[in-house]
Amino acid sequence: MAVRFDDAVSDLADLVRRVPRERLDRPGLGEWTLRELIGHTSRAITTVTAYLAQPEPAEVTIHSASEYLEVVLRQRGDDEAIMLRGRAAGAALGDDLAAEIEAMHVEAATAIAAAGLDRRIAIGGDPTVSMRLGEYLRTRAFELTVHGIDIADAAGLEWAPTPAHVLDALQLAAVNASARGAGVEALRLLTGRRPAAGLDGVLRAGA
Repeated sequence: MAVRFDDAVSDLADLVRRVPRERLDRPGLGEWTLRELIGHTSRAITTVTAYLAQPEPAEVTIHSASEYLEVVLRQRGDDEAIMLRGRAAGAALGDDLAAEIEAMHVEAATAIAAAGLDRRIAIGGDPTVSMRLGEYLRTRAFELTVHGIDIADAAGLEWAPTPAHVLDALQLAAVNASARGAGVEALRLLTGRRPAAGLDGVLRAGA
């Protein structure tokens, strides 16, 4: 089952529609409120439209979704700027957050259909940091899935993302952990060698 950006956005919109309004100003993730967390997550949609509106770079410098996570997020990421953009995006969502996300989806889907998945995009407007649209959409599904889980947890909701998206997010997270020198410890966690993490039965026969 393939990772599909459209399905990931639809999953998010359905989840946000279920979030109780009274929870929006309560804690979300880190310094964000739940509204701000949803705003940050919505940027996984709006950046697609924004980047496709810019000139196409001459060449690809980021060749995969996993390389994006390592180079763009870990090495070049600015936590303070990310936090502030999330706050601004949350405020801009207005009263009907799910409807706004759906509108963002329509714009992004239209831009994707016109461009094609092989189209090169400049990340953050920097033509020296560029990748194929198809691989960038994979990073968007990753963000929508991981932060969707964060949103559901903060809102006290049960939520099950599309299984293919969970599997792909696990793969990308594992590659990123390995790049950070934490691959062995991540494998210990996932194979039950750290029972305090609650995963002791993952590989047990009959479990």
